[in-house]
Amino acid sequence: MHRMRSRVWGALGVALLGCCGPLEGEALEELGTQEAGVAALAPKKVMPKVMPLGDSITQGAAGHASYRCQLWQKLTASGYRADFVGTLSTGYLGANTCSSVWFDRDHEGHWSWRTDQVLANISNWAASTHPDLVLIHLGTNDTYHDQTEDSTVLELEQIIDRLRVVNPRVKVFLAQVIPTSGAMLALKLQSLNQRMPLLAAAKSTEDSPVYVVDQWTGFNPSTDTYDGVHPNLIGEEKMAERWYQAIREHL
Repeated sequence: MHRMRSRVWGALGVALLGCCGPLEGEALEELGTQEAGVAALAPKKVMPKVMPLGDSITQGAAGHASYRCQLWQKLTASGYRADFVGTLSTGYLGANTCSSVWFDRDHEGHWSWRTDQVLANISNWAASTHPDLVLIHLGTNDTYHDQTEDSTVLELEQIIDRLRVVNPRVKVFLAQVIPTSGAMLALKLQSLNQRMPLLAAAKSTEDSPVYVVDQWTGFNPSTDTYDGVHPNLIGEEKMAERWYQAIREHL
């Protein structure tokens, strides 16, 4: 009797499908998975974890949005999904301003920090957040404090190494940093930037590529910063666009 009932309901189901036309895609998928005896809900794709890593240019001050806001807007407007990660969630001395209600505020930007200071902490930060993509904008404060290019480059290499201890497949996006209004400091930053492609080529692997992101070209400290160093809305937009173009294919 049970077998006969199953045949009757099965035949009725086929007839109903035949008379009423195809179901919507989701309904068909659910019907198929139920008939196969598996869960109806397909596993969701895990959002890549993106760590904005740097100094004050990454953190942004209270009352300023930071490039992270406009990068978030670009990603979400284009349908990309990402989880910004970091142990901080505010700007320097207060909250960042951002018009996006769902702006993911997590980051690892530390006001006035040098590369060696970031290096001393990156292992703990990475272990607690497990980033998949890391956006590195570092070197500005090294130049201000007369650190040598060699030491900064070595520290950047070591940061990459320590990120890979936590995630051997981490993708690193290494900025050629934005210029400043001080002529001598800008020349030093430009010289440091010229070493980034060689650094990236030396450290890049198939599993953990390192990409250079040119934040220098086209950035004007006179019009794109509010103090000769930190981006205003125009500068934040320029930085966000460069990051966006670099990472969107990897999300």
